[in-house]
Amino acid sequence: MLTGHLKLLKDYFDIMFEKHCQTCGIEVDKKTAPKRFGRYFCSEDHSQQYLKKKEEYEKRMEEEEKKHPRRRGGCC
Repeated sequence: MLTGHLKLLKDYFDIMFEKHCQTCGIEVDKKTAPKRFGRYFCSEDHSQQYLKKKEEYEKRMEEEEKKHPRRRGGCC
């Protein structure tokens, strides 16, 4: 049983390192929550939504790179 300062430290670390769903922000139990891409989710559906948004973002960035290619080398 923890007492005094040890209990306070444990409570502090529990709060600091609690996990949240990357889609909706709800607190999840990392022992039972699905983990995909190194992140925790409250459901498989939310992990799929995250994947879809991530793919859309990467596609937009790829299109932007094609429109405005960066110079290689130099300072800019």
